[in-house]
Formats: sequence, structure tokens, C-alpha cells
Amino acid sequence: MGKDEVIQHNSWEFNEEVSEVFSDMLSRSIPDYDNMRDLMFRMARNFVTPYSNVLDIGCSTGLSSKRLIECDEAQKTDFTLIDISEPMLTKCKEFYRGRRNVDVRYWDITEGCPICCCSVIISCLTLQFVPIEYRQKIISSIYNSLNKGGALFLVEKVIGHSHTIDEVMVKEYYEIKRENAYTEKQIKAKRKALAGTLVPLTIKMNESLLEVAGFRKIDTFWRYLNFCGIIAVK
Repeated sequence: MGKDEVIQHNSWEFNEEVSEVFSDMLSRSIPDYDNMRDLMFRMARNFVTPYSNVLDIGCSTGLSSKRLIECDEAQKTDFTLIDISEPMLTKCKEFYRGRRNVDVRYWDITEGCPICCCSVIISCLTLQFVPIEYRQKIISSIYNSLNKGGALFLVEKVIGHSHTIDEVMVKEYYEIKRENAYTEKQIKAKRKALAGTLVPLTIKMNESLLEVAGFRKIDTFWRYLNFCGIIAVK
């Protein structure tokens, strides 16, 4: 695993350079990332059922689904991992080569979910990169693709409800990045590259999308500063 020293001068892209350092990027850029991923696995394994499907939207290198794919509860479950970044898909396919129950494929989620009969759907730090006008369609497609009792795990960067509090959270977020050895040049360059590409919503706005789609059982399973994990059960 390489160290994240990526500086992109144009709009942010999940290119080959990013794919080479992605694990380091996540662990140093997303506060409490490892604990979030562990908690998501622990929660998700309670919803996986035999002979169902699990969908990972925006799978990147495939790490979000790794423990779920390997757990005892999922040995009779089929996994579909989708992304639109070819470099990420190449890494993911290499990682899961030989696993017969894992299908890694290119798919644009703005077209809707590619499979149905899902017991679990994971969207980890993905929808924030999708234009807002597509998000309701995607969430509704997710709802329709889940079995009754199935769960969506939605992890997103969020905006605070209060501008004052949001400013403090953002300030502390960048302080954490400095503590994780990112330079001021790297921080400013990434912030500029992500502007207009990563568009977060408030938690209430995300919950509203879920409610419009039909979800009624919605809760927060993880929160750290301006990052949030939401579980929604059909």
C-alpha cells in the first residue's frame, strides 16, 4: 500500500494514482474509518440471508465488503460490486479473483441498481459524488431492489444542521488531516479538486430521500464530525 501524496489540480478523479494509495487515503482522510467499517460489517451480517444478493455501490477496491464476503453468514450469498472507475475495478477484480460468489463489474448507479433480491446494499461514501438530481432515483431503486427486511447501509459526508456547528466540525476535520501528516498544500489542493464534485447533504435531507423511497425504519449507526452512517431497513 502506497502513501497518499496525490495532488490533483483539476476536478477530483478516482484514477490509477488514487487507486494505488486508496487504503492509506481512506484511513488518513476519514476520521474513525476503520471503526466505521467494522461496525458496518457487524450490523450488516445480521441482515445477510442465504441465497440472496448483496450489492456494494461504488465498491472502489472492494474493502468495504471484504469481511462480509468472508463471514460465515454469507457463504451462500452472491455479491455484486459495482463502480465506474476502471482503475478501482481493476484492483477490486484482482483482490477477489477466484471467488465464485463475487461479481465485480462496471455499472453507473444513475441507471438504477443492476440486481434485485438483495438482503444488504452498501453505499459507502459514494452518493456524495453523484449529482443531487439523481439521488432520489437511486435511493428509490435501492428500496425496490431490497428484499423485505433487507438493509441499506449509507455512509456519507454530511453538512451540519447549524452553520456555526458545521464550521467547527470542518475546522476540526482539517486539523485531524494535519495530524495525519497531510500538508497544507495537499489539504488545499484536495479541497479545491473536490469542490462541486463532492456535494454533501444534511442528515435530515438524506433521511428525507430514504422516506420518499419508502423506508420507514431509519437510524444512525455511526457518526464522527461531518461523516455519518445511516441504516435503513425495508
